[in-house]
Amino acid sequence: MLVPGIAKMCSMQHALEEVQYKAISAMVLKLWREYGNGLRITGLRDAFKGGTIEELGVVNDQRIKDLAIMLNPYARGGQYERFFEGKNNVDFSNDFIVIENEELKRRPDLHAVVNILLLHRITGEMYLTRNRRKVLFVDELKQQLGDIGADDPVKAAVIEEAARRARKYGGALGTATQSADDFYGSAQMEAAFNCSDWVFLLRQKPESIEMLDRKGRLTMDEPKKRLLNSLRTEAGVFSELYISSPVGEGVARAILDPATHLLFSNKLEDNAPIDELRAQGLSIDEAISELLRRRGHAV
Repeated sequence: MLVPGIAKMCSMQHALEEVQYKAISAMVLKLWREYGNGLRITGLRDAFKGGTIEELGVVNDQRIKDLAIMLNPYARGGQYERFFEGKNNVDFSNDFIVIENEELKRRPDLHAVVNILLLHRITGEMYLTRNRRKVLFVDELKQQLGDIGADDPVKAAVIEEAARRARKYGGALGTATQSADDFYGSAQMEAAFNCSDWVFLLRQKPESIEMLDRKGRLTMDEPKKRLLNSLRTEAGVFSELYISSPVGEGVARAILDPATHLLFSNKLEDNAPIDELRAQGLSIDEAISELLRRRGHAV
């Protein structure tokens, strides 16, 4: 998956020519053998400047020279130099890791590259051992993998590879998005959905249920359509969900205690008072307890 990440650096909107893709693969292997973990994007850029790869008999090829220009923003002197120049300092040694990349969403090109490289690193960690279970969960998948209609074969291939290999090493890949419609908005989103043995559906719009039927992702008859359309959410109390799995299917209710509900709430009326209490010096747990007390809950 390292080569797809570098290919994404080179071109955000269009697929590279096949010879360029092969050139990246050959050059990464060559420089890795020479520099090992010391290899940087700057080294790749500089190697492509002459347009020559002697091992392949390629000399002064403009397509190879173009790769140097494409990689320049991520190399020394480029606008993203600070993210890629220097030793990797990402630490995945903890058992529970949360990655928040909200700030990168204002830079779509950097956001896409970082996500692919993170998947490369995370799935690499999964392959190191088979003696423990591992889970990678990607929230707000649509935001992470691209907008509706933006097909990206590189991202689709990365997702498929991550899901397929994770299973072999005692791992699992989970994804979440706002609507079932999102999974059919682009190739990479559909790839994520098609790799899923387990599907959890909260209340959906009728048109979303019809799309699931048309796509054939779930075996659908009229009774099941009525079942899916009957799912409901009682705000602050419970949410009903449909579960489809290799061992069966059915309906369940997700019920949260008041403290957990506040912890994960995205409503202004919940978040604003918690932020106010935290600004007064309370921890997140203390702020939630205080807000529950104000609302008459036993703490």
